[in-house]
Amino acid sequence: MRAFILLKFLALAGSVLSPFFCASAAPLQADQQGVAFRNFERFHYTLEWHDDPVNATLSGIHTGDSLLPDLSDASHTRRLARIAQEKTALSALDLSHASQHDQDDRDILLASLEGERVTLENIQPDRHQPDYALSVVTNGLYGLVARDYAPAPIRLKAALSRLNLIPAFLEAATARLTDVPAVYKEIALEDLEGAQDFIRQDVPAAFANVHDPALQQQLTQTTQKALMALAQYKHSLTERPASGYFALGRQTMVQLLAADMIDLTPETIMAQGEKQLEQDYAEFWAVAHRINPQHPENALADVRKDHPSAAQLVPTVQQQLSDVQHFVQERQLVTLPSTSLPLVRTTPGFEQALISAATEWPGPFETKHLPSFYDVTPPSVHFSSLQKELALQDFNRPELLNITIHEAMPGHFVQGLYLGAHPNWSLTRRNGGSYTITEGWAHYSEQMMVEQGFDHASPSLHLMQLQDALLRDCRLLVSFGMHMKGMSLSEAKELMQSRCLQSPVAAYKEARRGTADPGYFSYTLGKMMILQLRSDLQKQQGSHFSLQHFHDSLLNAGLVPMRVIRRELTGQDGSLL
Repeated sequence: MRAFILLKFLALAGSVLSPFFCASAAPLQADQQGVAFRNFERFHYTLEWHDDPVNATLSGIHTGDSLLPDLSDASHTRRLARIAQEKTALSALDLSHASQHDQDDRDILLASLEGERVTLENIQPDRHQPDYALSVVTNGLYGLVARDYAPAPIRLKAALSRLNLIPAFLEAATARLTDVPAVYKEIALEDLEGAQDFIRQDVPAAFANVHDPALQQQLTQTTQKALMALAQYKHSLTERPASGYFALGRQTMVQLLAADMIDLTPETIMAQGEKQLEQDYAEFWAVAHRINPQHPENALADVRKDHPSAAQLVPTVQQQLSDVQHFVQERQLVTLPSTSLPLVRTTPGFEQALISAATEWPGPFETKHLPSFYDVTPPSVHFSSLQKELALQDFNRPELLNITIHEAMPGHFVQGLYLGAHPNWSLTRRNGGSYTITEGWAHYSEQMMVEQGFDHASPSLHLMQLQDALLRDCRLLVSFGMHMKGMSLSEAKELMQSRCLQSPVAAYKEARRGTADPGYFSYTLGKMMILQLRSDLQKQQGSHFSLQHFHDSLLNAGLVPMRVIRRELTGQDGSLL
């Protein structure tokens, strides 16, 4: 069945792409150009969803819910060849008389294709990051159990199929691994326990109300097979000697920037990041002096003492969420497409090792109204009393408020509201996932809310906003430092501690994240680009500038690269910083 579908797709590829390679093909008329691009767009995403059925499920495309990706060399080669062919065809497509929106979407799609190529050809997570296979396995099942997009028996049958595929998938994943740096082994071995618990406990629990003895028996059997495969994967990984180094090099970092349509050099970005760090550091100590004039070095510890209990963590977030929404509406900071709020819940067990708080909205192509989740991770039941207290101090009330601004209102949840409110957006816009805009907006929101005097202009909220800003500043410097400047993991940890005021445990985890997530420079870079655009529009529009209109316009463009947003808001390209 899968081979037959692939042959149909390849035939479609030939019919769609061939006109763009034909030198004698007649030029497209103006009214045909937009139609040609939209046909190409549908072709592209159809193949994307075929090649990555797990991501398709998470996006709300459920034609491949029973499948996992093909990890064979042949599939890898085909995918790279398709990307190259699509890039050539898309570049050759004449859109000179098409709408500006279509031309912008073509640029976004070209950059996306380049990002995919860089991942497959340069970064190669399937070759070097054993955690890649674990994320496919857990996301493949999580996408089936998290939301009721279809009746439980239908989703269970899809889960049974994916569970059955896990042993062969992990065997193929093991065979593909070549050089695996020690830090990548460490990350994967930590994640393995959560993956095993998720499959052992959460998946069966999600389908406990399916009263079909045959399906339940299959679930028990396939679950055991999957758990045995994970145990074997763990054994193989444990026995594998670490080798290689995680640094990607300057060229790949430049290509990652280009995939987000950023033409700034890494050196320029680092210089701006260094200035931002110095500014945030000085401001942090100025606010600390306001909180504790006699001993500003104790201000952070003073603020951390004010925290809810573990039992009150979720109720506190729910109340804060309502307060933030009220402020956003009262001050008319951004137009909310809906007054709904996300479902605040405890983070699913299999994600608690790595996530302290996160927002997750339903896929943009879901046809059924489904909830968004705002997850918060309580202290582990295995923690000592001291560890629990320290974990709760990390969720002190001002910090929890800053997290809610970032994750929910007006941060990520509002981005999801705009996505859900625009079913008429193009496939390219609905699939948009610019790292710098997604995280840049949420990070910008933290600073903007403090600027607007939220929480009665509380110095404590300002202090925590600045500590989080320092963390994101160090992510930028660490990312480029480790991947192209020879910075070691231990040096990155030291930078996190000394200049960004992170605890030793947090500093190591944050530095480690940068080895596998080089794009986490996007938080600070995205915020700086949004602030630059805001400043430029304020100068351009003078007294006619509206903060609400600026925010609405930015969000209405979608989660697309800043170069496109700047072009559409100002009418021209310009310097991103």
